[in-house]
Amino acid sequence: ALTWRQRIGRLALLTGVFSLLAAALTWPQVRDLDWVGDLGDPLFSIWRLAWVSHQIVRDPLRLFDGNMFHPEPLTLTYSDSMIVPALMSAPLFWMGVHPVFIYNLLFLSGFVFSGVTMFLLVRALTGRTEAAVIAGAIFAFYPYRYEHYPHLELQMTMWMPLTLWAMHRTMAAGRLRRYRAGRELRV
Repeated sequence: ALTWRQRIGRLALLTGVFSLLAAALTWPQVRDLDWVGDLGDPLFSIWRLAWVSHQIVRDPLRLFDGNMFHPEPLTLTYSDSMIVPALMSAPLFWMGVHPVFIYNLLFLSGFVFSGVTMFLLVRALTGRTEAAVIAGAIFAFYPYRYEHYPHLELQMTMWMPLTLWAMHRTMAAGRLRRYRAGRELRV
């Protein structure tokens, strides 16, 4: 059995490997984190991220009332609101980090963490490290990602294998807990 320190070391190594792959396969974007090559969807994604980080601390009950198409209500719902990526990046916005840098950081991390989480899932299912590395690389860098390169929300796929991995671990442990009316039920 590995210690926590060994597990964290292996996870850091794995993250480094997928970071290098992402750097190589998204070049030159990783070199110039202060620009975007497409002035359409990336700028819209930056606005959505900035809006959520702005509004969540000012008036969270009106989070979906974006400042576009005023005076229409709920305009953030006209597109993917990207709540989770926006909450992940909100502290960077609050610290004053440039929005384009934040977008690129999230964008590139989507490749890295998609590979890492697929590795975790396949390693748990097969027990084979080499199969998990290959599966992670294929999932993180398959051609569909490049067909939708400017769409940040389509690059943030790390949640799917992470959810399946967590479900697998829960089922493998033989206990699925549900809480109802303050009582724990075992299934």
